[in-house]
Amino acid sequence: MQDTAMTNGSRPHPMVAINGQSTGVGIMTLFPPERIQELVAELEDPFEFSEIKWRVTNTCKVGGPKGPRDRGQMLAYADPRAYTDRLNNLFAPSGWTRDYNVQTVQNFERKERGATERTITAKIVVTCRVTIHGFGTHTGLGEEWADNDNAGTAAEAQAFKRACSCFGLGRYLYDLEGQWVDLDEKKRPLETPVLPDWARPKRRASEHGCGANGADRSNGRQAKGDNCAARNGKGGLYRDELLGQVKTLCETVGFSLSRGVLQSVAKVEDPTKIRDMAKLSAAFEKLQDTARGIERLRAAVTKAGDQQYSALCRELNLASESIDDIPDRSVLRRLVETLEGDGTSAQAPQNSTNGEKQSGAASLSDLRGRLLHEANRVSRAKRRPLADVINQAAKGSFTFANLKTLGEADIGKVADALTELHRLEAAA
Repeated sequence: MQDTAMTNGSRPHPMVAINGQSTGVGIMTLFPPERIQELVAELEDPFEFSEIKWRVTNTCKVGGPKGPRDRGQMLAYADPRAYTDRLNNLFAPSGWTRDYNVQTVQNFERKERGATERTITAKIVVTCRVTIHGFGTHTGLGEEWADNDNAGTAAEAQAFKRACSCFGLGRYLYDLEGQWVDLDEKKRPLETPVLPDWARPKRRASEHGCGANGADRSNGRQAKGDNCAARNGKGGLYRDELLGQVKTLCETVGFSLSRGVLQSVAKVEDPTKIRDMAKLSAAFEKLQDTARGIERLRAAVTKAGDQQYSALCRELNLASESIDDIPDRSVLRRLVETLEGDGTSAQAPQNSTNGEKQSGAASLSDLRGRLLHEANRVSRAKRRPLADVINQAAKGSFTFANLKTLGEADIGKVADALTELHRLEAAA
């Protein structure tokens, strides 16, 4: 067994005995109890969305109407740099150290998954000791098979993160359960899981002020919290934006119609429970179609008059004249056609995602939702990343990363990108 010690950082200050470390001045010397509680809370605070990554850990095949499909269990993790940034922001680079002890243990018998024969190999074992001066010391153990090209890096990262979790930093990631999602033919996830509310950051780096040693905590990647949702993995922005559009459309079309659409598409009444992106997109299309029908109804009521509308509602035995009491799309179609006065030529709302078919100037939110929806269709059809599709359509006027931050002055840019996307789709 070979033993190697490595140390980085500065000489630690004396401190009380914590986790096997001994002697010196007490914790109270540097931090009062109130400040210690604040630091513990900030260490335990979840990482920004932009720091969270996902990996597929298990796969399986499940049956479906179109045949078997691949499913993968995804687990969340954070890069060691996220841990380092948090420690630097709270305590400054000179306020903490980490020491590594690396050992190589020989003659392990190993059988790889799917292999028929066993092999003899070594294992890299790393012990990391993280010391926060005047706060405490904890250790963590990491290991990796030596035949892995990145064995040392992987074992060091694992040991460092385990030591940090003893302070509460990143500890919550161990409590996150794996989430199953659909995979494409190359075993890549088709959607990014959504973090539960308790795993979302409660503090923003810009709100923290100065660190324990006077370090400015508004620098570094955490200061980019305002755009974190746009970087929440593959499709994170798209799902959030699309879900917001669906919620808005549900309010527009009323309770009964929205419930009917959600039930027919996904067998749910709450759009937040739709995890399948294909079903969420289908609900968006159908709700858009229904919303156009509501707009036609309002225009027809304006022309025909409230009295005629009230009489028609009574004839159809509706509970009230509110759109919330329009039970389904067939009743909506009859209301529209009757009030428009030409039931043979007037058509019920038809599916359309082309913004040019809608009257009036589209809002930025509507244009952005349609752009994301169309780009997602192109992304799936061409098997290209969603961000690449949007960046190509935007032609440099904006990017996928800053799409959510665009203002009303950028409506023309989004409209041009949507037109370009339609052109690209037609050309394909």
